[in-house]
Amino acid sequence: MISVKKMMAAIVTFGFCVSMSVAEGRPLVEITLVNEGRPSASIVVAQNPTPSARLAALELQYHFRKITGAIVPIRTDREEITGPRILVGQSKQTNALGIKGADFKSLEYLIQFRPDTIILIGRDWQDTQENRKELGRDTYGRTIQSSRHQIDYHKATGQAGQGAKPITLPGFFDDQGTCYAAYHFLEKFCQVRWYGPAELNVVMPSQKTLTVRGGEIRRSRDLKHIHALGGGWPIIKVQWDSPNGDELNLYWRRLRIGGEKWAGNHAIWTKTVREVFNNPEYQAKGRGSGSQLCYTNPKLVQDVARVARDYFDGKELRDGFKAMGDYFAVVPDDNYSWCKCEKCRRILDISEEDKRGEGLFSNARNSYYIFNFVNEVAKEVRKTHPHKFIVALAYSSYTYPPKGLELEPNICVAPCLQICYGYDKKTYYENDLAIYRAWLEEGDRPLYLWNYFHHPMEPAVIGKWNCFPCFMPDVISREIKRYYKDGIRGVFLCGIGQQLDYYLYTQTAFDVDTDYKELVDEFFTLYFGGASKPMKTFYYRISEINREEAVVGTSREKSWAMLGTPERMKELGVYIDEAVKLAGTDIEKRRVETWKKGVWEYMKAGHHQFYLRENQ
Repeated sequence: MISVKKMMAAIVTFGFCVSMSVAEGRPLVEITLVNEGRPSASIVVAQNPTPSARLAALELQYHFRKITGAIVPIRTDREEITGPRILVGQSKQTNALGIKGADFKSLEYLIQFRPDTIILIGRDWQDTQENRKELGRDTYGRTIQSSRHQIDYHKATGQAGQGAKPITLPGFFDDQGTCYAAYHFLEKFCQVRWYGPAELNVVMPSQKTLTVRGGEIRRSRDLKHIHALGGGWPIIKVQWDSPNGDELNLYWRRLRIGGEKWAGNHAIWTKTVREVFNNPEYQAKGRGSGSQLCYTNPKLVQDVARVARDYFDGKELRDGFKAMGDYFAVVPDDNYSWCKCEKCRRILDISEEDKRGEGLFSNARNSYYIFNFVNEVAKEVRKTHPHKFIVALAYSSYTYPPKGLELEPNICVAPCLQICYGYDKKTYYENDLAIYRAWLEEGDRPLYLWNYFHHPMEPAVIGKWNCFPCFMPDVISREIKRYYKDGIRGVFLCGIGQQLDYYLYTQTAFDVDTDYKELVDEFFTLYFGGASKPMKTFYYRISEINREEAVVGTSREKSWAMLGTPERMKELGVYIDEAVKLAGTDIEKRRVETWKKGVWEYMKAGHHQFYLRENQ
C-alpha cells in the first residue's frame, strides 16, 4: 500500500493552500471553495444519501463555515449546479463520471480532484430494512444497531441557535468510506484538527478565502478495526471540557472509530450460563458453578457450536454472546473457578505444567485447558461454516499459545497485551512481547489485540486516589507500527486516560505513517499557541520520568514516592506557571486551564494526599 506521506506532493504552511497527489502524471487541480467570505462552490449529495454521505456533507459545510464564515450550500443531485462542486458520496453526478460506491472495497475511499470538481466517495452502508436486521453485538455487548446514534448535529457542533438538526450517524461498524474521505480531506487540505469532542478542542485556520489543490488519493484505513470509547476518567474529562453525549458520538466518527466487524470478550458468563446453558450437566463442579461451565463436556461443545451456527446463519444471536461479521467469541467468564470434575482436572493438570509467564498476570497456566475447549467448538463449526471464525481471547492464565495442541485454522485469537507498561520492561512488557511473538508464529490466522491502555488511571479511579500519569507517545507509535507491520487486523483499546495520547493512538491506527514527533509538535503549537513551549516540556518531562524510573504509577507509592517526588513536582509546577503567563488569547488560556486543572491540579492533589498520609 502506498503511504499517505508518499501520496503527498507538498503540504504548505498551516492556514494556506495544501497540495497532495498520488496519481503520477495527473496534473494537480486548484479549486477555490470560498472567495473573500463568499461561497463559490456547492456540496452535492444524492436525493436520498447514505448516513455516511449525509454526515460528510454536514461536516464539510460546518468546517468551511468555521474557517471562512461562509455557508457553502448543500445541494441534491436533482438540482442544477453551476460552478465548482464537491461530490459527496454516490450520486447521479458520480455515476456519470463512472464512479460508484460499489466499486470500492470495504473501508476504502477516494479523494479525487478534477476541473471544478472534488469527489469524496467510498463504500457506504445502505440504510435498508434488510440491512437494519443484521445480527451482532460488539466487544461491549452492544448491538450493531445501537451504535447508529441519533444526535442533534447542531447541538453537537455549537449551533443550537439554528434550531434542532436530528440525524442518525453511521454505525461504528457500518461501511462509511465517504465519511473517511471527507475527514481525510478536512485534515489534509483544510488543516482541521480534532483534539477532542468539545468545540474548545477543535483547531482550524481562520481565513476568508479557502483554496485547495490536489490530485488523487485512494486508500483504506491501515488497522482495519479500532474500538476505543471512553472519556469519563478524571484527566481526560477535564481536558475534553466535559463533553455531552452528542459531542462524544460525533467525535468518535471524526477519529474514525470502528471499522470492520469483529468482537471478542468474555461471553460465557452468568447470563449465558443461566439463560442459554441452563443445564446441570454443563455446570462447573465446585465453586465455579453458575459462572463457569464444564469445558470438557462434549454436549456443551455441540451446544455452543449450535449457537454459533444460528448466528452465522442469520437466525439469532443469543443474549450475552459477542459476535460481529464473520467472528463469534467463545471466551469464559473472568475468573479462575474452573470445573473440578475428573476429566477437567486431568486436563488442567496437563495445562498447569506450562510455566511460561509464571508469577505474572499473563501466563500459560490454563492455556491448554481453555484452548482445548475453543478448539473443539471451532472444529464443529468448521464442518458447516469453514470460512467463519471462532474468536478466543489470549488472556490472563491462558495468554500463551497452548503447547502440544494444534489449533484449528478457523480460530481467531486476540492476545491481551498491556501497552501501558511500555516503559516497565522489567516486568510485563518483555513477557507480553514473548506472548505476541508466540502467537505470530502460530500460523496464518487473523489476529486482533485487546490493548490495555488503562494503567495507572484505572487502579487509581477504583481506589479513589490520584496517580502520577503516564504519557508515552514513543511507545504508542512504535507498537502500532509494529502491529501493522506484523499483520494485526485491529485493536480493542481498553482504557482512555489522556487527550493527546488517545489522539495519537487513533491517528496512527488509521495511518501508520503518522510521525509522533511531528504530531506532538503540531499539537502543542496549534493548541496552546504562546504557551506551547512550557506545555510541551511539561508533557515530555512526565513521559521522561516514567521512562527513567521504568515503572507505572499503579500504587500510591509508585506514583508519589518513585515518580512524583517533591523535587520533580516542583520542576513540573514551574512549566505550568510559565504556561499560564504565556497564554495570550482567550482560547489559549482556556486550553491551558484544562491541562492545569485536569492534569496538574489532579497530580498535586494526589501528591498532597500521599505525603499527608505518610506524615500521619
